[in-house]
Amino acid sequence: MHGNVTELKLSDNLIKEVFKESFQGLNNLMKIDLNRNHYSKAEEEAHDLCKKGMVIEDGAFANLTKLRELLADENHLCKIPVGMPLSLTSLSLRYNNILSVCRQNFSELTQLKELYMDGNCYYGNPCEKAFLADNGAFSDLTILTVLSLAFNNLTRVPSKLPSSLRKLYLSSNKIKTIYQDDFNELSNIEVLDLSGNCPRCYNAPYPCEPCTGDSAIQIHPLAFQHLKNLQNLNLSSTSLISLPASWFYNTTQLKVLHLEFNYLIKEIASGEFLLQLPYLEVLDLSFNYARKSYPRYINISDKFSNLVSLQQLHLRGYVFKELKSKHLRPLINLTKLHILNLGVNFIKQIDLSVFQLFANLTTISLSDNRISPILESSNNSIIRGESVQNHVIQSRSTDTDLEPSVNSMVPAEGKDSSSVYNSIFPLIKSQCSMYGKSLDLSLNSIFFIDQQQFKGFHDIACLNLSSNGIGQALNGTEFIFLPNLKYLDLSFNKLDLAYQYAFYELPRLEVLDLSYNVHYFIVSGITHRLGFTENLPYLKVLNLSYNEIFTLTEPNLTSSSLKELVFRGNRLDILWKNGDNRYINIFKRLCNLTHLDISYNRLHKIPTNAFRGLPQSLIELYLTNNELEYFEWTALQQFQNLTLLDLSSNALSFVTDNLANCTASLQRLVLRQNKISQLADGFFNKASSLLHLDLSYNELPSINQSIPQYDNLIYLELLDLKGNPFECTCATVDFKNWINHYVNISIPRLATDVICATPGDQKGKSIISLDIYACTLDKVAAICFCLSFFIILTIMTTAITKHLFYWDAWYIYYFCTAKLKGYKSLGMTKALYDAYIAYDTQDATVTDWVINELRFHLEESEDKQVLLCLEERDWEPGKAVIDNLAQSIHHSRKTIFVLTERYVKNGNFKTAFYIALQRLMDENTDVIVFILLEPVLQHSQYLRLRRRICKSSVLDWPKNPHAEGLFWQNLKSVVLTENYKRYNALYTDSIK
Repeated sequence: MHGNVTELKLSDNLIKEVFKESFQGLNNLMKIDLNRNHYSKAEEEAHDLCKKGMVIEDGAFANLTKLRELLADENHLCKIPVGMPLSLTSLSLRYNNILSVCRQNFSELTQLKELYMDGNCYYGNPCEKAFLADNGAFSDLTILTVLSLAFNNLTRVPSKLPSSLRKLYLSSNKIKTIYQDDFNELSNIEVLDLSGNCPRCYNAPYPCEPCTGDSAIQIHPLAFQHLKNLQNLNLSSTSLISLPASWFYNTTQLKVLHLEFNYLIKEIASGEFLLQLPYLEVLDLSFNYARKSYPRYINISDKFSNLVSLQQLHLRGYVFKELKSKHLRPLINLTKLHILNLGVNFIKQIDLSVFQLFANLTTISLSDNRISPILESSNNSIIRGESVQNHVIQSRSTDTDLEPSVNSMVPAEGKDSSSVYNSIFPLIKSQCSMYGKSLDLSLNSIFFIDQQQFKGFHDIACLNLSSNGIGQALNGTEFIFLPNLKYLDLSFNKLDLAYQYAFYELPRLEVLDLSYNVHYFIVSGITHRLGFTENLPYLKVLNLSYNEIFTLTEPNLTSSSLKELVFRGNRLDILWKNGDNRYINIFKRLCNLTHLDISYNRLHKIPTNAFRGLPQSLIELYLTNNELEYFEWTALQQFQNLTLLDLSSNALSFVTDNLANCTASLQRLVLRQNKISQLADGFFNKASSLLHLDLSYNELPSINQSIPQYDNLIYLELLDLKGNPFECTCATVDFKNWINHYVNISIPRLATDVICATPGDQKGKSIISLDIYACTLDKVAAICFCLSFFIILTIMTTAITKHLFYWDAWYIYYFCTAKLKGYKSLGMTKALYDAYIAYDTQDATVTDWVINELRFHLEESEDKQVLLCLEERDWEPGKAVIDNLAQSIHHSRKTIFVLTERYVKNGNFKTAFYIALQRLMDENTDVIVFILLEPVLQHSQYLRLRRRICKSSVLDWPKNPHAEGLFWQNLKSVVLTENYKRYNALYTDSIK
């Protein structure tokens, strides 16, 4: 690793140990991230929490003299690392198993400014005892500004905290009492979080343990008297019933006060504490409702009028039935108030005119209530709910005095303690609120829109009516009192777009969200008009997503102003089906369209003429999550300004054609999660404009084949390859070298997610872990393997051939030689022997018979004696067997074969027989005589023919001992006379 590295990110790996040598040579490191290094299942099941934790050797970071920030969260550490450098300014040890700290732990960290030790002992990381901070454990950290000890089961505020602290987080512990002197030395504190101590546990969506008897946290009346610089105080979910004004005598700089999830209904009504908060800007009193109470009105103290600096007031979850102007009178004169949040209050009846009295309000949130449509018989400014209960669409609690549910108020484990009880989501989408004054009526029961509902709201620019079950056919009069409306959200309703002049009354509308209005669109045979776009001269964004649109009354969308169209989740596969050209040009009249999203439209293929029907002004085209198996790249040639093409989550398997010929302006190409196994040669030729290429989660086994193509991507900044089944062979070396050469190209999670699938020994390893040197040796190894394999194969083949086919090979060799050179007689003018005896020399019985019987009767008889050639007696020592055999047969007048079952299977018999038979071919001399000691070759065609032509040359050893004399006489006669003189005349004449 290069010595100039300043930041090292090693999070989400499997690092179990960190040694002194781990960062050797990295002396310029300023930040190390070791977060979330997990271990095997067996280790996780260990009863001793420390045994499954990361082990950091003492002094592992000591030589990193420039290190400023160390992150070691979620590593099951059981102690604070020893021997850390003096330069460290920020240390994070959150969600480990560190259960105690002492002064010695931080004695070396005199420059530390931020210390995070949240979650070392809480319901998500249980421990048997409370987190223990020794007396003065943090006192040596004299310049510490941020200390976070949330979720640690602390039972009291740590003593002798450094006076330099500006932010102190002690939320979600078990602190029951705050004493007068706990914060005496912390005059510089700006943020203090005590939330979740003695929590309000009713309906809590997480493990919650209240204090005894659901009592509140006990805070001394003068506990905050020295916090003169306090700006943000969080007392959420501390079960408070009252708020002594003495707490705020000296907190004159307080700007943000969180009091959610308490029992402060009476305090909201009295408001004595508000007199001490002249500079308060944000006040959150949400979810302070009294259990089993559903009051008719909200009761806000007149003392709220003293909050002259108040900018945001959150009163969600107060829970009441009616809202009239008099109920908000104390807030009317707060000229700086611009956000009023009254969501989740189950309001049934509301006087909307009250908000006209607030001159500077920019955001009014009334979401998640029970507001229903206006009644004609009532005052035009009143929205009621009691008489229209049968029309309530949204899921709501019953109209009883039972407490409504309070859910989803706590974020997932691991979130910052400061956000546990406070909403982290904006009240209104930023895309909407940016246009100006916003009104949020989403998640109510306004199933019908009457123009009188919005009378007096001429300055509203953003209106959210989503999830109200609106099912009417808009006729162009509903929003007549909203002439300045620019953003309208009508998603998750049941609108019937039956009229051409819908939204006609909104000439300044720029963004219209009609997504998830599927109710009428899935019904065929009724009017579905989208021609209203022609009447909106400033419309820029139109969202028609997830409406299952498969038929329209007019075949075109028309707009000269529309820039972005979201058409996801519809049925273009039906609108563009083969043979039906009615809707081919559905988008063609959107002449200035730059962004088109037609994802989730179940498209298997896009007709060529459908591409021609798209506006040429397109800059971004989204085709994700369709079912495309083929894409016609050349159809993109008409889009000269196209910069982004997203084809992710389709079924493309092969990418063809030259990308540069399709569009020279393309900067981002997303092919994520397809079935691409190969990129065609030349696909990226001259694609020099490409900045972002996503090929992740495909089936690419190799990218080495495309390396020359990537050299054309000179401006490429990001290449995503994770999730492919790469074959990590030595052929991948070129790609690794390419990565090292183009260091400016970012490949996300290269070390962890760009991994090998094959071969088996590389499976699961990073593609960059391939050993280039080993691949160089592989070439030498391959040559040595081939050479040794050839030698071994040759030796084995030769040995096996000699063992099994030696005689056959010898015969074939000489036969072929004779064929090429012609036959040459080996005969001699005079034979040396009368007969050569061929028998099984390995059979002792046969050998004994030949020597003692056959030899005796032929060579030592009183009659004519016969000279025999015997292998054991007459062969020349040291001479090759084959040569001795050939010489014996050619130097003898006859060759007598003594046959047994074993001998006829012997290779020696076959060889001798072929040589003797060769004499018949060369010399026209029949020299073969058979003696059958056993009944062999009974089915041999040759033996049967020989018995017929020359019967006397085939002799059977008699079974009757008295016939042996005749046998010897016949044998001697055969040996001493020529065979041809004994041929059967019947056969020889026919042959002639």
